[in-house]
Amino acid sequence: MIHHRMAEPARTAALAALADLWSQGCPVAGPNGRERLVDVGLRRWHSFHRRHSRVRPPTHEARIRDLVRGLVEAVEPEPRLVGPLVKDYECVAEAITAAVSLSDR
Repeated sequence: MIHHRMAEPARTAALAALADLWSQGCPVAGPNGRERLVDVGLRRWHSFHRRHSRVRPPTHEARIRDLVRGLVEAVEPEPRLVGPLVKDYECVAEAITAAVSLSDR
């Protein structure tokens, strides 16, 4: 779990966003793994710059791809076999990113 107090609004917003995705039919955002997805996602999002110390500022798309990769690796037993389900992970990554953006304001 993330221990930063400032991350709690982002975590709450991300959990709500994933609950919405679940109600819309996203199989990845189910209630059993939702908290883990959010915790892994927030940790991955906030560690991006430490893991990618390139000179150029990263694009939003690059950060989303990295977040999707981290979520898939953390949740799927065979990450290479995810296939079309990756679109659902992209929705989850976008929801987590939006929650972080909202809480940073």
